[in-house]
This record gives sequence, C-alpha cells and structure tokens, in this order.
Amino acid sequence: MKAGLPFTFPWKWLAQLAGFAGLYFALARFGNIAAVAAGNVAAMWPAAGLAVAGLWWGGYRLAPAIALGAFVFAWQNGVPAPVGAAAAAFTSMLGPIVALFLMRRYIDAPRLFDRVGDVFLFFLCAAVAPALVDALGVASLCFSGVGKWDDFRGLWLLSWAGDLMGTLIAAPALLVWTWPERLPWTARVRVEAAGGFALLTICSALIFTGKLASIGVGFPFLVLPIVVWIALRSGQRAAVSATLLVCAFADWGTLHGMGPFAELDMPLPVLALFMGVMAMTGLVLAASVTERKRADEALRKSETRFRTLAESAKGYAIYMLDAEGRIATWSAEAERIKGYRSEEIVGKPFRIFFTPEDVERGVPEQVLRTAREKGRARYEGWRVRKDGARFCVEGAITAIRDESGALTGFSKVAHDVTDRKRADEALRESEARFRTLAEGLPQLVWTCLPDGRCDYVSPQWVRYTGIPEERQLGFGWLEQIDPADRERTATAWKRAVETQTTLDLEYRLRGADGAHRWFKARGVPLRDAEGRVVKWLGTNTDIDDQKRVSEMLEAKVRERTTQLQASLSSVEELLYTIAHDLRAPNRHMQSFAQLLQLEHADRLDDKARDYLSRISAAAARNDELIRDLLEYGRLSHEAVSLAPVDLRRTVQAVLQAVAGEIQNRHARVQFGQEWPRVVANERLLEQILTNFVTNALTYVPPGREPEMLISAESEGGKAVLRVQDNGIGIPPEQIDRVFEPFIRLPNETHAPGTGMGLAIVKKAAERLNGAVGADSTLGKGSCFWLELQAA
Repeated sequence: MKAGLPFTFPWKWLAQLAGFAGLYFALARFGNIAAVAAGNVAAMWPAAGLAVAGLWWGGYRLAPAIALGAFVFAWQNGVPAPVGAAAAAFTSMLGPIVALFLMRRYIDAPRLFDRVGDVFLFFLCAAVAPALVDALGVASLCFSGVGKWDDFRGLWLLSWAGDLMGTLIAAPALLVWTWPERLPWTARVRVEAAGGFALLTICSALIFTGKLASIGVGFPFLVLPIVVWIALRSGQRAAVSATLLVCAFADWGTLHGMGPFAELDMPLPVLALFMGVMAMTGLVLAASVTERKRADEALRKSETRFRTLAESAKGYAIYMLDAEGRIATWSAEAERIKGYRSEEIVGKPFRIFFTPEDVERGVPEQVLRTAREKGRARYEGWRVRKDGARFCVEGAITAIRDESGALTGFSKVAHDVTDRKRADEALRESEARFRTLAEGLPQLVWTCLPDGRCDYVSPQWVRYTGIPEERQLGFGWLEQIDPADRERTATAWKRAVETQTTLDLEYRLRGADGAHRWFKARGVPLRDAEGRVVKWLGTNTDIDDQKRVSEMLEAKVRERTTQLQASLSSVEELLYTIAHDLRAPNRHMQSFAQLLQLEHADRLDDKARDYLSRISAAAARNDELIRDLLEYGRLSHEAVSLAPVDLRRTVQAVLQAVAGEIQNRHARVQFGQEWPRVVANERLLEQILTNFVTNALTYVPPGREPEMLISAESEGGKAVLRVQDNGIGIPPEQIDRVFEPFIRLPNETHAPGTGMGLAIVKKAAERLNGAVGADSTLGKGSCFWLELQAA
C-alpha cells in the first residue's frame, strides 16, 4: 500500500500556473520582446498586459507562472541559461507585481477604468513599475552578454515603452471584456458599432500598409476621430477593442516596413507614442462616458427617489425652490395640502403661502436668508391655502449648492400639523380645566407619566406635606410615606404600572406637622384610542378617622366574639352534662322493661308485652341519641392532636371493623391507586370513614347489592378522600342540610337513625382543619368526600 503525502498538494493551483505560463509564453512569442537578431526591441510587449491582467484576476499567487513563461521564452531566444534567463524571468515577474501593488494601493475601485482619474492613475502605475524593473532587466541582458552596455539607455527606453504600451493596450482589453457591460447594446448601438469598426478597419489597413502614401495621405491620426466616435457611442469594450485594432495594424505595418512610421529615422519611439495616445484617448473617453452615464443614472435614481418620497410622504409637502425662492417643482401631496395645481404654482415666489402679517414682517425673506447663511432653516407657523383657509405647518428649508459652493436652490419640506396644533391647544385647555377641578377637590390629586414617574401633585398635596412640588416629582413622593408602608407601596405601584391596572392601596402619609395619617390611594390609567396608557390620574383620600373608627369597631367585635365563644363553650359543656345525666334514668327505664318481659311475661297479655317492647325500643333510641349528642359535644371542646396518618392503613382498619356487615349485604368494594399521607387524628378519621362506609351499606334501594369505590388523591398540598356508592342518592337541594344536626331525609330504606351521624362527621372534619361535602344524583348514588392537609 502506497503511503500518502504528508501534505495536500495544490493540483488546481499547479494547473492554473501551467496554463497561465503557457499563455504568457505564447503571447510573448507573438509580441517578440527581444528581437535580438534584428538588433531592436518590439514597440509593444502584449505579454506585460497579460501579466498585469492575470495578477488582477488571480492575485500574486499566479506570479510564478509569469516567471516560468518568461524564462522559457528568454532561453529559447538566445539568452544564456540559467543566470541570464532567470534574471529576465525575475524582472518580467517583478514588473507586473509592482504595477499591481501600486494599482491596488492608489486606485480605490473594483473596476480600473470607470473614472477618468482612475485611468490616469492606471497610466502612472503602468509607467512607473516597468521604468524601474526594465532597468534591471536590460542590465541582466548586458551582464549575460546578450546586450551591450553602450546600448543600455536605448534598450531600456524601448523595453520600457514596449512594456508600457503592452500594459496600456492589452491589459484594458483583457480586463474590460471580463467585466459586465453597463451600456445596453440595443440594435441601434450594434449597427453603429459595426459601421464604426468596419470604417476603422478600412482606414487602418489603408494608412498603416502604405496604400495611401502615393497620394500623400499617410497621417496616422486620421483614425483618431473614428476611435473617439466609437468610444463615445459604444462604451468601454468597444473603445479598448478599437484601440487594440488600430495599434495592431500600426505595429504590424511598422515592423514590416510599411506605413507612415516605417519611413522615419526612429520609427519605434514614434509608434509607441502614437499607440500610447490612442490607448489613453480611448480609455479616457470611455471613462468619461461611463462617468457621465453613472452620473446621469445616479441623477435619475435620485430624482426617482425624491419623486417617490415626495409623492408617498403623506402629510408632507416636499418641493424645490430656485435660488431666488421661486417654486421649481411640485408634488401631489403639496397640491393636497396647499390647494394649488402644479401649473398654477410653479414659478411663483414661495411667500405666496405666508399670511399677510408674516409677509409684512419679512418672514419669507428671513427664512431664505437663514437657510442661505446657515445651510438650513427650521420654522413653524400659520400658512394660507389657495382657498384662503389657514393651516399650521412646521418644516425646514435646506440650501443646495454645487461643487463650487454656488447656491443653486432650496429643498423645502413642510408638514401639516394643524390637527396636532389644535390638539395641543385643546390639551392645554383641558389641563387648565383639570387643574382648576383638581385644586377645588378635598382629595390630594396627582398625575404620573406612563412609566410611573410623577409629573404633577395638586396644591392640596403640597400644603399637606409641606414639601415643594418639584421635590416630590418623579419618585420623590415616596419619601413622604411611612417607612413601614413605603416598600409595600412602591411594589404595588410598580406592579400597577407594569400590568397597566388600577392602583387601590392604603398607606400612611406624613404631614407637614410630622404626623402620619392614613390615605386611600386610587390611580387609574388613561388610554388613547389605540389602548396605550398615556397618563395616570390618581387621588389620595384621607381615611384616618374612618380607619381609627374601624379599628375600634373591630376591637369591639373581637371582644364580643370572645365572649360569645365563651358562652357557647359553657352551653356545650352544659349540654354534655345534661346528656350524660339523662343516660342514667334512661338505662333504668330500659332495664326494668326488659326485666318485666323476662320475669312476668306469662302474666302479661299481648297488649302489655307490646307496650313493654315499645318502651324498650324507645329507650334504646333515646340512648343512641344521647350518645350522639355526647359525641357531638365532646368533639366541640376536647383537645385533638394532629399527626401524619397513613390513609391506606385507616381504610383497612375501618373495612375490617365492618367486614361482617359487608359480607351479610354481599357488598362489593373497589379501591383507588393513590393513598397519600394526611395530617389528621387517626380516631376521628376512622370515625368519619366508618360513617361514610356504613351509610353506603345502609342507604341502598331494596333488591340492589351495595357497591362502593374508596379512593384518594393529592394536589396542591391538599388530599381528598372519596367514598362513592350506588345508593338511593340525595336531592341536590338537600345536600347541605344532611350535615346539619337532627336532619333525616325521607327515604325508601326506612333505616333507623338519629340524624346526628353526618353532623358529627362535619364537626370532626372541622377539628381536623378540613372540609367535608357530597356530590349526589338521586336514584343513582352519592360520593362523600373529605379534604385534609397532605402530610
């Protein structure tokens, strides 16, 4: 298995270098920079332009390709290798690098030929870089023996001119054709360009091949008007292409001994000058056309934006004035606000909008003078519409100047604020009425901003506190509140502001005498049509006397309540004693009736035995009632200890106690899944649950086997125990009554009872700090529930 390279090899970059080096070599052979055999240098070195364009496209990383192409070319053209060819390759690479560095340093544009100034900077960069580098290149040729030191100046000059011309002619042609064309090529433009290039080709062929020399027409600059016309009409691409075409004809004809320059003693310098003039003329004209088109486009966009702004700005009259203050432009919104149509108002002085009083005082001239001197003038005042109606405006006039600083006109923006002005006046009148009303009320009146900061307190507030109003604005009023109430008041006010709800609060407020009196503060948010809070309005009402009376009444109520509770306790204890004492004669009566039945039954007739049975049953019922009363009384006054109780264990104990009754009645019992622990007294909890279960077994319609579901659940710190049955049910309107003492509802079971069972359950639940209740459907069953604190 082959081992991989320890680094990623840049194959794509190598392919780019090879391709660019080959292109450079091919263009160098075409240009023939060093015609060593002829003893001269070519007038244009197009490979230099290719090098600059390539570095502009791909950056400095393509520089090695230039050196490689130049090395191969120099070596094949007789420059000794490796030193001479390497030196020529280095200088060929260094020149474009320096040129590109200078271009990027001084030309601040992604496109080099869009501005006339950038074209001249490009020319300077293209001239300076080869001037320095070609001196090194010619010196290397002399060192290698290819050139002679006596010819250094001439060789340097021709080499520099060739590089300069190659950069001026080839580089723009290569770069411009890679950029998007900004001039739209319509059919008309294409026809004009085709005609221009056809005429330029014919003239160039005739002039630079010497065909017109016999008739005395050989002046090469006859093609210049055609190049100018193409540059002005067809844009940058056509301009650089026309320049390249003319220079190609001129260079080819001169090198082949034809045309006007071949007849001169120094043809190459003159040819280089001609090509430089043609290249610069084409680039400058194309740049000027581009600048003009960009300026025109920017002007059109600016006018479009201004027109769009002027037409879409509702409530704003936007228009232009000339330097004399006459109206130059108009807009639809200006027509709506002021009432004049465009044809009626354009050309009129803008003082036509001012009131006669302002015109007499010279206000229009003063506004223009301020804008002229300070650049902008702001104003607010009343103006006159076409129909004579007056309206209020606020706006600004801005002076517009050209590049030389000369005043060319004014831009004017006027906003109709009549509604706001009238609303402000109405608001001031409303505030005046409010202050009059507030100062006449006995309450302390205040207002606050939407964020809760106080912006007004009435004179009554200032008189009561003895503190100047300015010290109580913002949140300074909190300092007058009793320290014990201050934090609570600040919190309540903050919550009211955040929730935008009414403030209703009582606190003590310090008076000028240092005493604190109770006040009832009430603040309401005032809202606009969209529901936003715009103001808070509040009053403080003195309730100190009412508060003190209320405290006295509360104290009396507490005292009376204590007395009543003591009386009730005495009554309960008395009832307990009476019930306890009643059991003794009741037991005697029941015992003697039973003895008569046992010992003297044979001497009694049926009627007597029936009477004795009734006496015994009545005594038993009376004893049961007395026991229930005793239980009820004991629950009212005995101490009850509370502790965590396991509900599951309590339910099991109760069911075990009534297991015989469950079996006799063939009852079915189901259980829930959750059995939380509760805070209760285990004995009272068993008593309550026993009552629920026995009722479920007892109050069942004849012929129906009892069914019950015992379940529990906990939520929010509370636990609820439920016993649901399938019994006779309770009418909904009677549910609350069944928990009252001595209440027995008519039912079809005719089950015995005293009417105290559920009353005892309710009392026991109260002693457990819980609650009891029932949900029932008549004929279908009931669900009794007990709510306790979860452990």
